[in-house]
Amino acid sequence: MDPKHKTLFIALALFLVLALAGCATQKDLDALQRDTNNTTKELLALQRNLYDLNAEIKNLSGKIDTLGKKTDDLQQETAAVSKETKTKFGSLEKTMETSNQPMRRHQADLGAQLDKLQMDLQNLMGRFEESKYFAQKTFEETKTLKENYQGKFDDFDKRMASLQKSVEEREKKIEAQEKEAKEAKETKTGVEPEEGKPGASPAKGEPSPGEPPAKKAEKPDKKTQATPDETYKKAYDQFTKGEIEGAKGSFKKFLELYPKSKYAENAHFWLGECYFSEKKFDEAILEFDEVIKKYPKGNKVPDALFRQGMAFLEMKDSTNAKLILKEVIKRFPKSDQANRARKKLKELG
Repeated sequence: MDPKHKTLFIALALFLVLALAGCATQKDLDALQRDTNNTTKELLALQRNLYDLNAEIKNLSGKIDTLGKKTDDLQQETAAVSKETKTKFGSLEKTMETSNQPMRRHQADLGAQLDKLQMDLQNLMGRFEESKYFAQKTFEETKTLKENYQGKFDDFDKRMASLQKSVEEREKKIEAQEKEAKEAKETKTGVEPEEGKPGASPAKGEPSPGEPPAKKAEKPDKKTQATPDETYKKAYDQFTKGEIEGAKGSFKKFLELYPKSKYAENAHFWLGECYFSEKKFDEAILEFDEVIKKYPKGNKVPDALFRQGMAFLEMKDSTNAKLILKEVIKRFPKSDQANRARKKLKELG
């Protein structure tokens, strides 16, 4: 209970008690009256304060309602802005996704073209190395052949000089014999023998009696069989010129004639490339497998493995293609073929 109300209640109770008791004096009643009046004034003041407080509360309540309404409006605006933002953001994401798709396809195409260029470059490097080897070998063989022929020419010159010397000595001897015979005949008969008659000496440049005729030139030997290097070079040149059918037959012939040649590994690989060019991917895979099995430490094994994977990929067999490409990375992690295999696996996903 409020202290003021409590005081008023006590004063009224005391007034009633004194009135009923009849023992209160006029002075006490006046004092009580004054207290009552003061209390009444205080109550009136308290009522005014309470009224003002109610007015303020009502005013504050109105402001709170207005603020609540503004808050609701602000929430609605925020929700609308949020919805619009989400819509625009979703549209932007779709636009970006649509814009990125051609870029991704372009990147994939560029990756494929880069792989093809790298593969072509490697093939060209391999061809260059082989061509360089054959050129060096041809140069050395030509040099050796030239030296051999030079030796033969020198020997021939010596023989010709010796033969010329022998002919000159024979001519001098014949001239001396003719001179002696002529002088002897002149001394005996005084008549000079005529050329062509019995006793006449042979004409200059003709073989003397009893001298065997010169041997006819011997017929050259039949053409010898081509060497392994020449046979392989012929097949490889056909392949580089795009004569795939001819190159394929030449490589097969080479492998039949020289299965243990140092070029047998390369011949199997390029034969596989011939099949690959003809889109005979089964035969290409089998030929590349010959390289892998027969020459596990050969320099063409990484290429053969990678090309096997590409052949499987051309056959739409992505499972085996991925297995082969992973095998390339596992066995030859630092090779160019391993780098291309990683890019291809990334494209396949």
